[in-house]
Amino acid sequence: MVTEVGRNTARCACILLQPNQSLSLSGNLWVFFSLVGVSLGISLAFAFAGAWMILPFAGLEIILLAVLFTYVYLDGTRREVIRISESQVILDCCKGMRQKTVYHREFDRDKLSVLVRMGASSTEPAIVNFSGPEGCLEVGEFLTEAEKAELVQKLDRFGICARKEKVFRLHQF
Repeated sequence: MVTEVGRNTARCACILLQPNQSLSLSGNLWVFFSLVGVSLGISLAFAFAGAWMILPFAGLEIILLAVLFTYVYLDGTRREVIRISESQVILDCCKGMRQKTVYHREFDRDKLSVLVRMGASSTEPAIVNFSGPEGCLEVGEFLTEAEKAELVQKLDRFGICARKEKVFRLHQF
């Protein structure tokens, strides 16, 4: 999702990027414990019938489910905040329940290039990159193509124009 946050002027803005997380923490826990209950019920029924070797595999299944549910939930808590001011564009990426900072990049607004590699459709971008002397960084990799197009439009509205290309080329110097 692409959301404008706070008071925005013609050249200054704050844009929040976040994945569409359709299930809350309590919903994730409910689904996880339901699957654990079904798995344990089936494995205990087999164990009482004499096939006790199924219990370690049920335990491995529960551990794998816990790891995967945790990974998917934490991946869905990512946030990227783009702060546009008169002289700088600041990109912060946070992750987790406490929004621990993953990275913080500051770009000079006058030297910032927004590179957009176009997707299958001529109106929808596939990759949006911030590029400048400070480095190159992909923005909003978790966004859908329509949301990336919305991001490019919002950046254009605040005076940061994007260069659209079919493919990126690597130049050796």
